[in-house]
Amino acid sequence: MILYKYMSFKSACSVLNSSSIGFSCLEDLNDPFEGTAICLEESDDLSSKLQKNAYRNRLSRNYGVLSLTRNPLNSLMWSHYGDDHRGVVIGIDMKKANLLDEISCVIPAQFGEMLYTSTIPQNMLPSSSTGTLMSVGDEFKSFRLHEFDLFKNAFLMKDLAWGYEEEVRVVKNIRSFKGSRYSESKFRNDAGNWNQLTVLGRPLYCLSIPKESIVEAYIGCASYNNVIRLGMEESYYIKTRKDWKLSGIDVQLVRRKEGTWDLEISDHKI
Repeated sequence: MILYKYMSFKSACSVLNSSSIGFSCLEDLNDPFEGTAICLEESDDLSSKLQKNAYRNRLSRNYGVLSLTRNPLNSLMWSHYGDDHRGVVIGIDMKKANLLDEISCVIPAQFGEMLYTSTIPQNMLPSSSTGTLMSVGDEFKSFRLHEFDLFKNAFLMKDLAWGYEEEVRVVKNIRSFKGSRYSESKFRNDAGNWNQLTVLGRPLYCLSIPKESIVEAYIGCASYNNVIRLGMEESYYIKTRKDWKLSGIDVQLVRRKEGTWDLEISDHKI
């Protein structure tokens, strides 16, 4: 299974040079309503709202989300996440990247299909005790089918308006005992080897993946503008693309299909 990640040209260079891919917390994603589909039954001690907020906060701080998509030629995605068609879409082989593994992933890619609905689901989950709420992040480190309803509601449900993204997610435990949310450090846990960075004031958890798991790269139809915008030398820009190809990545140029709004692969050779 190959899934795709849209990014800027500069970010693509960083991903390919470091052989790592970034996971973000729920609270740092661009939809402020992430995690609000958690619905729990009232209990004698804890209200549904209190349980929901506690779960949402602890899930956000202890788990990282890798957002991927099935389609590398989506014009809206190129505009929203591919630096206005000036960036790159990388294709990652999920098996080679170990992102199908049910031991190291809380939600592996094969279970990460997003569910888009026009209304918030009201499927009530069983109420939790205070002890259960406090153990979130300690206890759940691998995929558990009997706990999937909770993680599905928290991580895999969004408004229908987001359906154009065709998103598939991978969720991993990012808990570290080495520092705070805003510290920068390298650490290892049961989910893999991480490099925690701060980007635009938000933490980014970069997971090391095998170099051979990055198998495709699609270069945007306006990517050449980066030569001027980023102050690159044209020779460096061209050399970078050729280096990717020489490393075994299938590099393709994207263009608009003549007479349509659709995108297609260019027949221009790199």
